[in-house]
Amino acid sequence: MTLEAYLSSHFVDKPTFASLANISSARLDALLAAQAVPAASYTCSNGVIRSAAFGETAISEPIEGEFFRPECARWALIADQAAPGEERDAVSTVLAGELERHLRSCGLEVSAVEAKVASLLPHFFNGTFGLCVAAPSSGAGIAKKEFLQDKLVALTRNGTETEPAGIRRSELLKLVDDYANAAMPFSPAEYDRSSRKRLVDDFRVLLASD
Repeated sequence: MTLEAYLSSHFVDKPTFASLANISSARLDALLAAQAVPAASYTCSNGVIRSAAFGETAISEPIEGEFFRPECARWALIADQAAPGEERDAVSTVLAGELERHLRSCGLEVSAVEAKVASLLPHFFNGTFGLCVAAPSSGAGIAKKEFLQDKLVALTRNGTETEPAGIRRSELLKLVDDYANAAMPFSPAEYDRSSRKRLVDDFRVLLASD
């Protein structure tokens, strides 16, 4: 798949994103300037694609513009409905509540939940979750992907241990599948550096070779 096809399949441009949130482009610009909504996951210009997660990567396709996940329009709606000056706080409150509920349901201690939520908020607002999370419209979707990734990294030593202690092969395979479903496929520009390649595709090859 080309980068252009990938972006067209999973993302929308800035005017379309504003339309999905039922706000003007000027209002979206104001919310972005206030860091009250997730930033564009990708920005393309002058032969380069940029993201908070992967930095700058040279591309050969003539793509220009900012690209947002349409699912994230929910956060722009929440921000737009908040009182003036409280847009970021409104989004943060909803997001943190949803993250906390899902992480608690996974069995994390209260202190671990609080630390995890605090660590996730910056990645939410810089647009990272739009490119790596399959369901970024809710805190639950974000927390699920992050929890599964943390668990898989710990169990497999970042995709290198195919027989971790304390887990059956069938359970390990299900964990990989669950993580694959919770994560994005990643674009051709950064796939080789992605957690999906390391923890899903490459790791499945390792498991099959055992």
